[in-house]
Amino acid sequence: MSTERIPLFPLAIVLLPQSQVPLHIFEERYKRMVDECLENGTFFGVNFIEDSKLHSIGCTARVAEIVKRYPDGQLDIITEGIRRYQIVSVDNSDPNDLLYAQVKWITDRDEPMDTELAGEAITLFHELCEVAYNGTIDSLDISEWVQDDRLPSFAIAQKSGLEADQRQALLGITSENERLSILRNFLSQLLPKVKELEKINDLIRNDGYIPHWNRKK
Repeated sequence: MSTERIPLFPLAIVLLPQSQVPLHIFEERYKRMVDECLENGTFFGVNFIEDSKLHSIGCTARVAEIVKRYPDGQLDIITEGIRRYQIVSVDNSDPNDLLYAQVKWITDRDEPMDTELAGEAITLFHELCEVAYNGTIDSLDISEWVQDDRLPSFAIAQKSGLEADQRQALLGITSENERLSILRNFLSQLLPKVKELEKINDLIRNDGYIPHWNRKK
């Protein structure tokens, strides 16, 4: 089993492949880590830490953008999730208090994508975007995302309202079809609740009147 040594950045978030997350970097060890990644074109690993427990499955991150550099060296950056891995062993002997780990890469099992399932999940995601985000979230082009080399599950999961433990579970699943099935079922249950909440918000915004609800078609 081949492994690779990478620096770790434990966080109270779950980073998914193909997703972008803003981070504020203020600790000296992580400022050095980010600078080294920028200089060498390398990446670091993000692992979800929960109740002092470090989850073993994480995702590598590259610095996609430096938003701001502060005079004291602090940084606002945008990170992009790249590749999943599982920690094999942890090394905390670094003199700069940076955590390193030997990791093995996680890849999906070889299977054709269920394009019908992918289309259903993407359609439900589009509905959620319209209702919950008022169309401010970019939609996914089904014709592009049903290709075998794409992973629409992670693109959908990023903005689907999943709890951290649900996102962590998805990270460890090695079947795109299984992830899509989970998301389709989740969105099917979530959408009626979101739509009902939107009706309640309409009532509040409009003093108890939902506009257009009884308009003749």
